[in-house]
Amino acid sequence: MLAILTILALIAGAAYFVLRRPARVPMERFAPATSLAFIEVDSLPDLVDGITSTKAWREVAPVLGLSSQIRQIGLAADLMSRAGIGTDETVVAGRAQLAVVLTKIESKPHAAEGLPSVPFKIAIIVETHSSPETAARLVHDRAQLLARRVYGDAAAPESEDYAGVELLRFRGPEPGRQLIAASSGSVVLVANNDDAIKSCLDTISGRAPSLAENNTLKELRPKVDHSASVFAFVTERGVEELLKFGASVFAGRFTTDADRASSIVELFGHLSKQTAGGFLYGSEFTEDGLTERYLTVLRPQLGEALIEPLKPAATADFESLPLIPAGIEDLTILNVEAAGDLPERMLKQLSPRVDLVAAIALREFVINLRKRLGLDSTDSVGSAIGNEIALVKFSDHEPVAMLTRVKDKTALLPIVSRYLARSGAPRSAEQYNGIEVNGSPGDDSPGAAFVGEYLVLATRPQIRNIIDTRAGGGGIRTDEGLKSALAARPAGASVISYRPGANDAGEFMLTVSKLTRVTDGSRDVMNREPFRAALKRLPGSISFTEVLKDGVYTESRSAMGSFPLIASIFTGEDEK
Repeated sequence: MLAILTILALIAGAAYFVLRRPARVPMERFAPATSLAFIEVDSLPDLVDGITSTKAWREVAPVLGLSSQIRQIGLAADLMSRAGIGTDETVVAGRAQLAVVLTKIESKPHAAEGLPSVPFKIAIIVETHSSPETAARLVHDRAQLLARRVYGDAAAPESEDYAGVELLRFRGPEPGRQLIAASSGSVVLVANNDDAIKSCLDTISGRAPSLAENNTLKELRPKVDHSASVFAFVTERGVEELLKFGASVFAGRFTTDADRASSIVELFGHLSKQTAGGFLYGSEFTEDGLTERYLTVLRPQLGEALIEPLKPAATADFESLPLIPAGIEDLTILNVEAAGDLPERMLKQLSPRVDLVAAIALREFVINLRKRLGLDSTDSVGSAIGNEIALVKFSDHEPVAMLTRVKDKTALLPIVSRYLARSGAPRSAEQYNGIEVNGSPGDDSPGAAFVGEYLVLATRPQIRNIIDTRAGGGGIRTDEGLKSALAARPAGASVISYRPGANDAGEFMLTVSKLTRVTDGSRDVMNREPFRAALKRLPGSISFTEVLKDGVYTESRSAMGSFPLIASIFTGEDEK
């Protein structure tokens, strides 16, 4: 008997050492210190297992006909990789750590042809946890196959030596388009630009510093990375460059004046330098869905300056909820003391801590916001407005409605009148269920009404809907998911956002069904009763935002998190 137990113990010990997962490595060591952004997936099998373990998958997958065996892919890939069973690709897929590095954003025309180049210079880094020979073989065997899928059969490899590493380059039919692959030790790299892959190789070899030395990443990663399935970090310069790129796209749509567009881009870049210190993200799967954590890092002293004006009100009764219909798209509630003069108080705190250009820009923003709300330079509504402002999005095609807690109705009457006059359309008043509704007759024109203790700025149909909801005694206050979330909200949360439905999760599952060829991806499926019934059983999305000394922190819980957005970007099927 003792001999049998000894043999079993030896077998168990051997299995432990043979089947244990390779030690994880810090992937930021392979990313250049000059990187703009860094995204890491620590384990593909764990990611697959996390997605297929969510309530969204359990409820929607059977409706779409997705095989229950898909849930076993993550476990099977993990076991095969640990045991070394299967092809090189299978073993590597189970062991690999993956990182995507954004090294540069370039939106200028291609120098030679005057054509737009690829704006994002990206490198994909894979730690295969295999031998250098296996990594090199994968590059040679699979890079050309990947290039042909991207560029067609005409893609032929060009070889180049870079510091002792062979680069395989495949050129696309369009000028400036290329795919470059290489391996260094157990690491495989694929990039769309020479500088991207060479800077990563320099970092891996120790010829250049890595992102692992970034102080913001080292100090603040634990705030969002709680065993995260996906982690992302945008550096201080990355935030600046992304904001400038977004501003250039925005300006290009609204003005043809090159100088004006350039001024807008530079202003956004300057504001970023004055305020932002980076951005971190981490996601963690739970039984119900996904918990996501975001931290927008602020420059020193800015976070501390905003803590006081954005401190949540001592008492929060959320009395706007009985007015808000249950079928809305989403809801955001601001809960701070004296919400009416919040922009002015924030401006007062921020102005001494930024330079003159940023201070003027912030001041102009506050002035324009006040004008849009009908406020003159001498108006002060801090004492007339309570501690709660609710922003309600009824649908994607309607203006956002605003409900503001009122303490002094008389003081707000002239301001409401100026707000309605801004549209320039004829105004009239109507009585609806005993409440006076003012504004323009058009369904999309701004209107206003005092409903209970709240001033409602919305279109007339929206105001009538709000009045009916209040009279009916139902509304979104009966939503059990919202009630339980509010009861468990963090003490420091001053901004609360809620989306009642889980349509995003449904769209993600539909995309998966198309990629696995179970369905053709037709959105008609989403209108069928079994599909809609499954979505109704999923939790809505709730997020809480608070200001910390390091920056603005948001924690969100939802059925599938940001994965629907990521899927829409990579599949090009976002219709919104």
